[in-house]
Amino acid sequence: MNEGPNPPLRRRFSNAERASLYLAADGRCSRCDAELQPGWHADHMAPYSQGGPTDVINGQALCPTCNLKKGSKPPMQLRQWQRRAVDAFYAANAENFLVSATPGAGKTKFSLHLARDLMQRGIVERVVVIAPSDNLRVQWADEASAAGISLYPVAPGDIDGYSKAGYVGCVVTYQQLLGTGQDLLRRAMRRPTFAILDEIHHAGDNKSWGDALRMAVEPAVHRLCLTGTPWRRDATSPIPFVRYDVNGTVAVDYAYEYGAAVADGVCRRIEFHAYDGEARWTDPARVRRSTIEENGKSDVSVEFTAKLGANMPEEDVSAALDTVYEPKYAWMPSILAQADAMLSEVREDVPDAAGLVVAERQWLAQGYAALLEQITGTRPPVVVSDPKADPGSRLAKQQIDQFRKGTGRWIVAVKMISEGVDIPRLAVGVYASKTQTPLFYRQVVGRFVRTRPNEEINARLLIPAVPELMRHAREIEEELRHQLEIAAQEDEKAQGEGGASTGQGMLDFRTPLSASESVFDRAILQGAEVSAEELAAAQAKAQELGIPRAYAANLVPLLRAQKTQEEVSVAAVPQQARPAEIPHYRREKLLRQEVETLARKVAYRRKIQPKDINIELLRAGHPKRAKATVAELEAMRQTLAGWMGAS
Repeated sequence: MNEGPNPPLRRRFSNAERASLYLAADGRCSRCDAELQPGWHADHMAPYSQGGPTDVINGQALCPTCNLKKGSKPPMQLRQWQRRAVDAFYAANAENFLVSATPGAGKTKFSLHLARDLMQRGIVERVVVIAPSDNLRVQWADEASAAGISLYPVAPGDIDGYSKAGYVGCVVTYQQLLGTGQDLLRRAMRRPTFAILDEIHHAGDNKSWGDALRMAVEPAVHRLCLTGTPWRRDATSPIPFVRYDVNGTVAVDYAYEYGAAVADGVCRRIEFHAYDGEARWTDPARVRRSTIEENGKSDVSVEFTAKLGANMPEEDVSAALDTVYEPKYAWMPSILAQADAMLSEVREDVPDAAGLVVAERQWLAQGYAALLEQITGTRPPVVVSDPKADPGSRLAKQQIDQFRKGTGRWIVAVKMISEGVDIPRLAVGVYASKTQTPLFYRQVVGRFVRTRPNEEINARLLIPAVPELMRHAREIEEELRHQLEIAAQEDEKAQGEGGASTGQGMLDFRTPLSASESVFDRAILQGAEVSAEELAAAQAKAQELGIPRAYAANLVPLLRAQKTQEEVSVAAVPQQARPAEIPHYRREKLLRQEVETLARKVAYRRKIQPKDINIELLRAGHPKRAKATVAELEAMRQTLAGWMGAS
């Protein structure tokens, strides 16, 4: 007779086992001897993940802090820059420490490693994170859970979440610190606390934000400030906990720039593809005299024509972009078609590679989604931040999360994905925003440079060929070229020594009239400009060599030097994600829903009101549900399940 597979080992201790562990420890933590409070942990001495059985012989009663310090997770494997930043933090021994690291380099992982290390050393007991958006609040909580740190993402209006039992800290947004939030967070730091201030430049978005932040986290033992791009002092909205140099630029304690990140293999290389085009618009608010070759007469015209790549006043740049960004004119349909063709090339090697369009306004985003539907046959999700239609950005966060885990080709966003949102499979982007500041531009670039194992692709960002955006692209690529030159020199030195290679406030009267199709102008790669002819030659060479066109730009320097391509790696297998353990706060939410459902079922069977079940639970020794920890909710669920069976 064939035997069926062995049932999976039980992971959770039963109520009887928990009682035995509690009594065996005399109601005190088995490690620090502190009195066990509600929310104490029944812990496997030999980790369950390593085969440790779930029984009283292998169990112990721990307080949450000691269980975190013990941990069943292996130490994080840090990148070289992260290890150096940790060393620099401890060497500085300062209350405030500012890290500027390029988007995609791993600031979150570094911060959580440092938080865990500080707790293990006994320097702090709690961790709080202040993030710039609702979406990042949840993302931080999920990342912390994966690192073995239970942080509760406090929703707006939740006054109990700041000091919730069963968690070592919380995650809130800068906006939540206005009003009572700053006092609630300050009270949550009565025990030694490590504060992580993510993208701290957002504290300067509003003067009241900076003031509230200063009051809220002043009690912290250490404050780690994070940013992706240094900024200059703004006297109208001062940012707390940072210093400035004599030139008014923020003083960074540890910096890790894009060039170094690519040279280290931490970030992808990115190609900037600039597209020119002609825009025509009218502006009755301005009158320009132009000569008309007809009967030798001149006339007054309010019609303007300009090429994107031409030097022109800022108001003309803005008008030209407004025109070419119109979905009904030829420029956007043609550039989206180019981008989708590029994405198809990348997906030959990376089947789940995706593209992002950063739009200026919501109605434009919907127009781009319609164009992409015509091109691909599938309408992509459109992510917008609309407090009225989508309070708390719940729908937007759900869309981003589904896209992150899926295999869809495109997503369109109105700036919402410009910062902090982690979608590593993004490989092609279309920049359709009028914002030309270096900070925003670099934040967009950061969405495409995150690496995954076994991927050798370059990311590509398609941009309008306006001079300011071209300048930003050159600066970023110049950083890269500089770092690669340093790496090459170090290689030569190592080989010479016999070592191994390291290997608008105004009314807008303008009316767009037309825009030509987008015309490829040039690409920028490693600080050098690549012409349309050079890129075409590289693509032809790639085809000749049997190399996917997605890698063609890498051949340009070789063709320039008249060298033969010897070896190009084309293996790019998407990494299969390892199933993640459900974060603590998500498990709590699911448990509350399950307990609520069970209570209603028991009440229905007994023909009594649900409130009477709550009274019976209290009599049975359970706490009020609103205050219950995960362990206490599990106990309630077990009691209710027993009542269901007896009914």
